[in-house]
Amino acid sequence: MVDKYSLISFAPSIAIVGAMLVMVVLGVSFLKKSIAKDAAAAERK
Repeated sequence: MVDKYSLISFAPSIAIVGAMLVMVVLGVSFLKKSIAKDAAAAERK
């Protein structure tokens, strides 16, 4: 049984965890792209 008070304190922490996961996924994909760019640039030299 979930009452309103516990939900009010629970929702923000879930939102923060979700936002952190999104940031991690975006950061990893961004890093992979920049690493690929750097590797291509290094090969061209």
